Amino acid sequence: MRNSVFNTPFENMLRILLLINTLKKPANVDRLAALDFICIFGKKCKVLDKNLHGNNEFGFSEFTTKRERIKEAMKIAVKNDFLEVERSEDGFVYSISERGRAVVRSLESPYAHDYTVGAKIVCNRFSSFTDDGILQYISDLSTETMEG
Repeated sequence: MRNSVFNTPFENMLRILLLINTLKKPANVDRLAALDFICIFGKKCKVLDKNLHGNNEFGFSEFTTKRERIKEAMKIAVKNDFLEVERSEDGFVYSISERGRAVVRSLESPYAHDYTVGAKIVCNRFSSFTDDGILQYISDLSTETMEG
């Protein structure tokens, strides 16, 4: 049993709520997982000037489990009516509900502020990318880091 306070489904859910609220349009799990990863490792991903979770040479290895952790967090959010889910031609997409917006409004911490500021930059930077394009961007950086 893991007793970590970091990367718990609850923490991931709160970040996803902040992210979807910033994104302002429905998104699927792949896009949300990729954008969340870039928000956390913004400097490593060459988008922001710092990594929210500190500098870690193994940051890209976290991405392999990111999607499953985000999926679990989103189940909790849907179950608690923080996210709404709908079927689209791209599969299931999620958007924030009014109840989820209330949660976001209640998050008043330096971390939530920093995450939201970074999320605005990240969402803007990748707004024209397809889901596969964002995943490829992360993959290319991961390969570049391994080579360099």
